[in-house]
Amino acid sequence: MIREINEVKRIKEKTMIICRRKSMIFGLALSLFLLFSACTKTVQTETTGEEGPTPIVTIREFPDVPIPKELYLNERESFVYMTPEFATGNLIYNGNVDYDSLLKFFEETMSKNGWALQASLKYTRTLLLYKKESRICLINLDMTALNIQVEIWVAPLETPRYEPLTDPMAEPLMEPFMP
Repeated sequence: MIREINEVKRIKEKTMIICRRKSMIFGLALSLFLLFSACTKTVQTETTGEEGPTPIVTIREFPDVPIPKELYLNERESFVYMTPEFATGNLIYNGNVDYDSLLKFFEETMSKNGWALQASLKYTRTLLLYKKESRICLINLDMTALNIQVEIWVAPLETPRYEPLTDPMAEPLMEPFMP
């Protein structure tokens, strides 16, 4: 009988330890969730009280594509290719901002800068396709575990025709390979 009582006590102790661990893990997860959700910034496009509008950063190569100052350029993954005729590129930005306010920011400021929305895809991620004169701009908003990643592609609708650097009638620099 004493043996059974000791066994019941041991089971109760193990159960209490497991419950404490689960409570601690739940508390930690809840704290992290509240911490990250409290740190999310709202991107604004209009003046609201004392704060004023969100300052907009412009990209030197694409001055008509607005970027909120809360986003940070990932220079390692971004690139811009420029020629005298056109500029094209893929710019990657990251930031801990509110998803809905960021979407609203792009929808409002792109149209103010003369871009016309051609298509959009929303929900699992958001893709916005804009057209302006002879260029297109694709904006991809994707929520990651810790922040939002914004990928911006700007490209011409048509590129100048490729012209070879050498005279096509000149002899080739290398003999073609013949097996």
